[in-house]
Amino acid sequence: MPVFQLSALIDALEEQGFSCRVGSMELDVHPMKRPYFERWLSNRDGFLRMASGSVDFIGIEDVVRMGPFYNVYCLVENDFIVDTDDNAHKLLDAAPYFQLHNGKVTSMGWSGGVIANMLAKDTALSEEFACNIMKEEVKMITVKAANYCCIIETRAWEPVGLASAFATIDRIAHNIRRLVKTIHLGEYIDK
Repeated sequence: MPVFQLSALIDALEEQGFSCRVGSMELDVHPMKRPYFERWLSNRDGFLRMASGSVDFIGIEDVVRMGPFYNVYCLVENDFIVDTDDNAHKLLDAAPYFQLHNGKVTSMGWSGGVIANMLAKDTALSEEFACNIMKEEVKMITVKAANYCCIIETRAWEPVGLASAFATIDRIAHNIRRLVKTIHLGEYIDK
């Protein structure tokens, strides 16, 4: 299976105004979070460290099922999100639903936690989603809480396809950051 071309993804994202580079687990991920982020970022095809936008990392994992494709994990870092906390899932888990007629969206929304309501009310996101719904990278988006991050997961066949859907992904990440700022998830405790 061919390696996902991170350099092509970087070029395509930079054309859209996003700044990023190939990531390094030792330099870019806090030592406390490495064991948790390895599952998303330590795959063969590597990951990107985002320097702009609302996404912090983009991890790529090759998958071979009915032909080769790549799972894509866009991480929005947060020190207080914990996978075992049901409240985190009630807040941050979401998936789109939609109906199509002749390739056009006739109705759409989001199901899941509190973030689903925010995403459904974001008109800019809804417009982007409706315009790009036939792209696999948009159609397959899901959002879920994990340890120290919220993950926007999708799949892609090539870097250009992922780049074409990244504005939609970044808009979702923006909403996640807005939600997390408005609620109290936890606090640091000195020992």
